[in-house]
This record gives sequence, C-alpha cells and structure tokens, in this order.
Amino acid sequence: MQNSQFRWLRFEQEFPVELEDSFYWLLSNLEIHRFSLEHDPIENLTKTLFIWIPSNECSVREQESLVKSLISLAKTFDLTLAPCKWIEVKDEDWSLSWKKSWKPDPIGKSILILPAWLDVPEKFLERKIIRLDPGSAFGTGSHPSTRLCIEALDNDPPVGQVIADIGCGSGILSIAALKLGAKSTFSVDIDSLAISATRINADLNDIPENLLNFFLGSIEEIEANMPTKKIDLVLCNILAPVIKLLGPDFEKIIGHKGKVILSGLLVEQIEELKDFFLPLGWQVLEIKTKDQWALMVLTQDLP
Repeated sequence: MQNSQFRWLRFEQEFPVELEDSFYWLLSNLEIHRFSLEHDPIENLTKTLFIWIPSNECSVREQESLVKSLISLAKTFDLTLAPCKWIEVKDEDWSLSWKKSWKPDPIGKSILILPAWLDVPEKFLERKIIRLDPGSAFGTGSHPSTRLCIEALDNDPPVGQVIADIGCGSGILSIAALKLGAKSTFSVDIDSLAISATRINADLNDIPENLLNFFLGSIEEIEANMPTKKIDLVLCNILAPVIKLLGPDFEKIIGHKGKVILSGLLVEQIEELKDFFLPLGWQVLEIKTKDQWALMVLTQDLP
C-alpha cells in the first residue's frame, strides 16, 4: 500500500525536440530514472520532460544543479530552455502517469509508432506498426534525426537486404527496416541499457531473434557476427563526431555498392562530413534535412 503522506517533487521542462537524445544521455549519466518525455505528434517542435524525485531526496542545491546541467547542455546546441517548474505532488505511480498523453505517431507514408499499451486506431490499420515501450530507453521516434532515417527507409524499402544498425538505441530503426522487408539486421550499441531496450521492443513486435541480431559493442561486433554476405545498408544515427570516428571502418562490413545512411548530424555539419568521406572514396547520393538536423546517404563501389 502506498503511503498517502509521501510527497514527490515533479520537475517539468519544455525543450526543443532536437535535444531529446541528449537529454536521455544526460539523465542516464545523472542516474535519474523516474522520468518521461511527452509530445504531441501534431505539434512536434517541442517536448516536455517530467522528472519525479522523492521530496526528501532532493535539496535546493541539487535542484539548481539539475537545472544548470540541462541549460548547459542546451547551450552546446545554441538552444535555450523555457523556465522550468518544480511542483510538489502527492504520491502517484510516476511510471504510468505520463502514458496518458503519448499518442500514435505516423511517420512517412507507411509507418506508425504505437505505444505498446494502445490498440491500433482504425485510420492507421493499413500502416506497418512499430510497438514501443518508451519507458525502456533511448527515444520514441520523435527526434528529427530518427524520423529522417525512418522516412528514408520508407521511401526506399530495404527489401531482402542485410542491415547494420550502429548505435541502435531503442532498436526502432532495426525494427522499421524489418517491417519494410529487410532480410535481417545486426544491431549494436555500446550501452547495455540500449541492448535491453532493443530486446524488449523486438519482443513487443514479435521479431524473431534470428532476424534482429543485437550485440553490445560497435562495428567490430558486426564484423565478427555478420554472415558471409556483407552488409547491404548501414544505419548510423549518431552525432557527427562519433560518425567520423566510425567512418573509416564502414568498408570492413559493407558489401559492393552498399549504402550508408548517416543521421544525427546538424545541417551546418553537412560540408564537414562530405569533406571527411569523399577522400575515403565515398559518394554522396542524397541529403535530406528536417529542422536543424540532416541525413546523408553514401555509397562506395568496393571490390
């Protein structure tokens, strides 16, 4: 039985959607786990972060430190945050209360991101459904870089292809690729929580283990576990500095005329990434942008 005298502090912070992945990273580093991110798919330029903290576990100094950390992170992207709120609330099931406002989210012409506890709305019955448990970790598909990737897969379905998903997070891109006809995926992340989230979301979507293969690690794990036939398509939705660290090793796993979809880069980083990959023998096939974020499709004729 819950203690009716128990009190929580509920922190509320509206923020631009492009900060979603960075906020997940920061909250994980701060070991804050009682949180949710709420958004409206129709008005998806901003989201709201909710954090629940027992009132006897958070001093004024700790509250100020949290706010400063969020503001500082936003500043690294030249973004500002609206004033936050601290509200004292009665005991509540914080892990369920945020579910009230997360809605089915159509992406592209054929994908629907669906909260795992909801039925498919009749108007979306013809779409390919990706059920997610957003409480597990690492995003719900609302971030512009993730939407760019899903739209790219939707516009050019990877039918029969073997996919590598580097930095798989919640597994949403791997699941989308399989829903759109991919033969199999090899999904990696350096965070064990991301691998757990991918496993949970694969189960929610009834994806067989032999189709969605996931490993803790990076490109070396894909190279060690992929089939004789090399990868047809690499998905890499990671920030630009990490993309540059991984880029020279893409050719170890990708097959002849294979493609790489890069996202997670800012629009102003497009030329920087082009200048990095062109000397490595890659050709730029396509560039798409959404808000401040960009997607780049590369190919390389390898022997």
